[in-house]
Order: sequence, then structure tokens, then C-alpha cells
Amino acid sequence: MKTIKTKIQDLKHWILTQNSLTKASDSRRSGMVASLLMLSFGVATAFGITPGLSTGGHGVTPVIEDITRTQLSGVATPGLYVQQDSVHNGDTLASLLFRMGVADQEALAFIRDDKTAKEIFKSMAPGKPIRVQKNTSGTLVSLRFPLNDKDILRITRVNDHFEATIAPASETKQLLQATGTIYSSLFAAADNAGLPDTVTRQLTHLFSTDIDFHNDLRRGDTFSVIYEAATDEFDQIKPGRIMAAEFVNKGQAYRRVFFSNADGGDYFTPEGVGIKASFLRSPIPFSRVTSGFTTERFHPILKMWRAHKGIDLAAPMGTPVEAVANATVVFAGWKNGYGNVIELRHSNGVDTVYGHLSGFVRGLRVGEHIRQGELIGYVGMTGWATGPHLHYEFKINNVQRDPQGPEVRRYLRVSINVAGHAKNQFLAATAPLIKELNAIRGTSTAQANFE
Repeated sequence: MKTIKTKIQDLKHWILTQNSLTKASDSRRSGMVASLLMLSFGVATAFGITPGLSTGGHGVTPVIEDITRTQLSGVATPGLYVQQDSVHNGDTLASLLFRMGVADQEALAFIRDDKTAKEIFKSMAPGKPIRVQKNTSGTLVSLRFPLNDKDILRITRVNDHFEATIAPASETKQLLQATGTIYSSLFAAADNAGLPDTVTRQLTHLFSTDIDFHNDLRRGDTFSVIYEAATDEFDQIKPGRIMAAEFVNKGQAYRRVFFSNADGGDYFTPEGVGIKASFLRSPIPFSRVTSGFTTERFHPILKMWRAHKGIDLAAPMGTPVEAVANATVVFAGWKNGYGNVIELRHSNGVDTVYGHLSGFVRGLRVGEHIRQGELIGYVGMTGWATGPHLHYEFKINNVQRDPQGPEVRRYLRVSINVAGHAKNQFLAATAPLIKELNAIRGTSTAQANFE
């Protein structure tokens, strides 16, 4: 019969064995998932995030991975590990490395004294990622840290000393896809599909001439998106431009594809029909009109009847406000009841006004040229306002017009179609994207039927 001491030793051995197996299994799964997500732009079809599943945020999360499986020589090197973390508030380099299991005074002394290595101290902002390679005793083998958007600091142990270099940041380009079904809101559906906010905003711009995102959305509407992305050296995904998308609203399917040309490229229907709008329907894609354009409205603050020469769009405090068309900033500051207000001057005698803002985008100035869809400010309740909302005006030859009226609607669409020899190039270039949209739709339909 085993003694109590022997049983305890057996139990410890079993626990250590299970932990080892779990780490190996988790590591294998992580490698498989990472491999499946990565696709270069040169591939004809694009696969990506599993449709309908949320990926959560794209920030850096602590990762511990045994790197012996990925040695280029194919020969395992026991005891070498890669760990990734990010700078926290109050971190010093010493405390950050200690949290990551690095105990190496020689490395800290080198970083403190070396002219190149000490650049890390100027760039240690909260949230920035850091990746280290270490051995089981906590000795630093290598370190990578982003000094800025373009440069990476690399510190490497070479024999009995360290070397520090600054090199351009590298990225792996890929295409990702996402699909979702609306049950409560587009926000919730996009989040559930793992779609980044920047891509969701692009999606609303693409279909704004066909879909009124204030009033037209219905439960059961679906969307599918193929978009560019780049993964940096710290496994952070940076979303880019939508390459193809489909939105099914009230049973009607709308599609857009991007076609690169001498002018830089634009979006079209799969048949080559231009969809570019001179003006967006709204400076806030997701909102509702709480007060319309009228010649007589009872003012909630002044307690008197007076004209309301714009519309009020309800939105939470801090909601991004976008320019509805290319323009020049003619005013950005405080103006009486408007509070913080921006006025943009467009072509053909059109101005737009954005009032009650909580603030302006950093660096906005009078005379600056703004592009359609560019962020200009944030919803607030400055000036004469009883709650957070955006006061939006559309002026033609300096006279306010109803932003939802017929005079303004004629400004919403100006199309340029693909024709002639370019049409053949367009169809050939966009065929793989259309094929992939068809595949996504087939997969999502089969999944819905299965559920």
C-alpha cells in the first residue's frame, strides 16, 4: 500500500503532466488559428474571420508561446520562450520586464546606457505592445518594441553582449471577411461578427445612397464584408479598406466592389455602375431625428415659438461626427446658441453646419480641406441644448434648407460608370471578390438553415 507521501508525489506528478499537455494543446491550437487567419493579397479568394463569431478587441493580450516549435532549422531548442504584454499605467521598464519573467540586470544596464536602446524610455506609453524572448532562467535573449508607427526597436543578445538596432516595422497583408445578421442594431451585429468600428463606418458610407440607416434597417437584415487588413509584428490587426460588401435590406440585396484605377480607385456595383454620392445622407450614420426642419417650433430653452432651420440628430455624448462631403472649414469655434460649431463650405454654393459639439477633432483649423466621411468632431450638448445631440443644417446659397427635403435629395448622388475597355478590366479584377461574396452568402444561408 502506498504511503501518504507517495500518494502526494503521484498527485503532483499527474498535475504537472496535465499542465504540460494543456500548454502543448493550447499552443498547437493557437498556431493553427493564426495560420488560418493569414492570407496574402495575391490570393484570388479571401478567407478570414469565421462568419458570425466575435473576435473581441484587436488590442494586444498577454501571450506565452513555446517558440521551439518554430525554429527555422527544425531542431527544437528547449527552454526558449516568447512572451508578449503591453505597457500599463505606472510601468517602468524594470517592472514591465519583471512581470514578463525577465530577471536580467545586465540587459537593463545595457538598455539604460546604450544610445539606441534607451530610445525605449521615450516611447513607453500605456497600451504599447512589447515582445521578449527569454530562457527558463529569465535571461533576456531578444526584445522588440514599437517606437512609433514606422520604427521597431530590436535588442538582441549576441554571444556575451547585446546589440540594439532600429528597423522599419513589418506587416503581413491579408484579406479578412465577416458576416452578420441584424437582430437589435447594426452596432451589435457588427460587434458580434468581429467587424472593427472603422470598417462598420465604411459599410454605412458604401450603402448610404440606397439605405437610410436611420429608418430602413429591419430585423433579419444581413451584411457580408471582405476588407483589407495588416498584422504587425505584435499580432495586432490593423483594418483597412473594404474591398467588397453586400447588404441585404428588407429582402433587397445591394453590393459594392472596389476597383483600383489611375485615379486611385472607387466603389461600383458588380455591373460597373458608380455609386459615389456627392453628399452623405447624414453626418452620423446611426441616429434618429428628434426635431425636424420647421418654420415654427417651441424652443425648449427659450420657451417661445421660433423657426428651427435644421434637424436634430440624437446620439450619445462623444459620438463621431463626419463631414457629409468634401469641403473647406470656414468656421470652427463657439457661436451663441450653437455652442461648439463647425461650418463647412462645399462646391456649388452649399454649406453645412454642425452644432452643439462636445469638441473638435484634434488639429482642425479654418481653411483646412476635409474629405467626405472624415471625422470632424463629437456629439455634445454645448450652447442651447437640453441633451446630447447634433444640430445639422444644409444651406444652399446661404439659405437653410430641409436636409431631408427634395431640394437637398438631388445632391445625394452623382455616379460615374465604368465603360469601354475599362469595363473588361473591371469585370476581370472584381470577379474573385464577387465569387467570394457568393461563397459567404452560401455559407451564412446554410448556417442559418442549420440553426
